[in-house]
Amino acid sequence: MGWTKSVSKGAKGVGKSIDKGAKDTGKAVVDTGKDAGKAIEKGATDTIDTVVDTTTTVINVATDTYNYAVDFANDTAARTESIEATVLKNTEEMAKAGIDTTSKEFNDLSKQAEQQVIAGVEAVKDAAVDAYAWIDENACRIGLTASLSMGFVAAFTPAQPEGAATSTTMSSLYVTMISTAGKYATAIALAEASTELIYLIPGVKGQVNQDLLFNCVSNCIYYSLDSAALWGTPAGVGIAMGAAVSPIVATLICTRTLPNGFSKALPKS
Repeated sequence: MGWTKSVSKGAKGVGKSIDKGAKDTGKAVVDTGKDAGKAIEKGATDTIDTVVDTTTTVINVATDTYNYAVDFANDTAARTESIEATVLKNTEEMAKAGIDTTSKEFNDLSKQAEQQVIAGVEAVKDAAVDAYAWIDENACRIGLTASLSMGFVAAFTPAQPEGAATSTTMSSLYVTMISTAGKYATAIALAEASTELIYLIPGVKGQVNQDLLFNCVSNCIYYSLDSAALWGTPAGVGIAMGAAVSPIVATLICTRTLPNGFSKALPKS
């Protein structure tokens, strides 16, 4: 009898211990679940805050950049000073890279690009949303014209096999199309042959979307096509591109502006 009571008491004690252990374990699981839930909730909140902060920063940068472009577009003196400096630096860098910048045609097309910006520009809102990698306009002008000059020589002059192939294709397109298809179709064909190559140049890719760049390039080319002495030969293609296109692309990336109408598709003539 005594032994039976002891067993019964022991069993009850074990039962209580098991019950307590189970309750403690259950409580621990619940507490752990709550802590995990809080951690997940906090992590999600922190992530959302980070995304919001980053998005706000991007929006602010885009707004500041666009506002700068608007101010630039409305300031004729600043616009004139900027494009004169860009054309000068572009000419220096093209000469260093091996482009013949001494010809009358190069200088005429450079002056034309300069006058297109001085005459009036539009602030390109979509371009302001893209990453703005340059510290300021002058740093952009120096770095980008150097990069463009090397890229244009490689892509559009006979100095390298790739450039020889492209410049030959483009000059052939010009000779074949200009008298039969007209300036509009010729400019579109030449822009299609060149825009992607320009887009891949360091300092251009990631700074402007390819559709906008195509519109820019096609407009630049269209207004340069009267220079038959350049477009009609492979050696002249790089000179034409370097004078007519490069300074306008630099202006787009460094100031987020384009000559009026150049952000739109080339109008059919």
